[in-house]
Amino acid sequence: MPREIFTFRKKIILTFSYILLIVALVLSSNYLNLNETSQRYLVKALKIPENFIENISQEFKEYESLKIVDLENEIIKLKNDIYESELKVRSLENSKSYNTNITTSKSTKKSYVSAFDQVNYSCCKKHVIYLQAENTSGNQVFSVSQGDFIIGKTNGLVANEFKVRLLSDPEEFISLKNSKNFYCIAQGNGLPQETVCFNESKASTYEIGDTFFSTGFDGIYPKNLIAGKLTKIEIVEGNMFKEKLTIELFFDPYQSIDKGVTLYDWYL
Repeated sequence: MPREIFTFRKKIILTFSYILLIVALVLSSNYLNLNETSQRYLVKALKIPENFIENISQEFKEYESLKIVDLENEIIKLKNDIYESELKVRSLENSKSYNTNITTSKSTKKSYVSAFDQVNYSCCKKHVIYLQAENTSGNQVFSVSQGDFIIGKTNGLVANEFKVRLLSDPEEFISLKNSKNFYCIAQGNGLPQETVCFNESKASTYEIGDTFFSTGFDGIYPKNLIAGKLTKIEIVEGNMFKEKLTIELFFDPYQSIDKGVTLYDWYL
């Protein structure tokens, strides 16, 4: 790339130098006492071919286009770096009161979010994203995270992409806990970034703002990935001893497109 830029700049300099030379010779022709015929031949001999100017113009456009593409790629990279840094900060903020060493017993692989079904996510109860899939089969089940934050698990292949069911999908269940040793099975409630737990034991301890982590008991999700934060506690109608806990999930699919994710290899 630097060599190409140097060559292009050299052509620009030569072109302008050539033009200046023509202008100088034409203006000085009067002092050289050239007749009209001689001046005509001089201009004709020094005339820059039009196709050369067109080539220079085209190369300039291509050069500018390459610069724009390079800048756009650099912006995307910087945005991804900032996003990953923000994830690390949020992870530290939410796990500072709890030992959250993520435990995995099988291999991991990297991918990225290639698509997000925004229509069904905003209006209905099918909450899915899609990941780029390479050299794998639809029989494998992967739990998926972004940084230390749980996303969901794969649910087969669609057109060579992993379909990932988010924790907010009603068909998705996960075993969760807080730092006070309260455990529950959470189920997606079909609303964006929400999953719910139910509790009938008054001896359990939890409060608004508690962070919930994966337990690893379900054999799918690694232990101690961060799920979300408790935002609402309600008494279930008709059962004063049963409470519904709404957990706001940290993963935001609207910000996930083209972002990297980790797949944890588990088999059901």
